[in-house]
Amino acid sequence: MKLSRALTRDNLPAYWAERATLFGAGLVDLSALSQLDSVGLAFLVQWSQALAADNQSLTLISPPASFYPLADLYGVSSLFELTDNTAESQHEREPTWI
Repeated sequence: MKLSRALTRDNLPAYWAERATLFGAGLVDLSALSQLDSVGLAFLVQWSQALAADNQSLTLISPPASFYPLADLYGVSSLFELTDNTAESQHEREPTWI
């Protein structure tokens, strides 16, 4: 799954409407995100918790720079598997753009 819209308060209603589909994906590519704010981080936390209920984890590929200080500030870094957008991850199935 590849997200392309900023993950911010302004875009949350659109993401929230798609959560039934989104929360089923355990791998999300954030490399195209221009912004992520605390509301977007809270959405990712809920996504991670939804997967954890099924003993799965949420892997974030190439989160934007704004992710790291927010995740550290709120102490939620451990909820996510983090990876860089490398050629290895490109061999996975083609991401769906949202």
